[in-house]
Amino acid sequence: MLISTYFKENAHSARAEVMRNTAGDYYYIDYYDQGGNKFYTETFPGKSIHYVEDAAENWSINVKVLHG
Repeated sequence: MLISTYFKENAHSARAEVMRNTAGDYYYIDYYDQGGNKFYTETFPGKSIHYVEDAAENWSINVKVLHG
């Protein structure tokens, strides 16, 4: 289930979508490139929605860098 979306620069650029799994027991972020292709999924078991949304926002403003 989609919770929120964070964009790099505008609605047509790379984005991070904060999601909740179907069982509702953890959150994750799907990362998409400028072409809309998902290139990475990061899971956050045991973390709050606030923590996960902060991670997505930090990526969108270039504070968080993905390695891997």
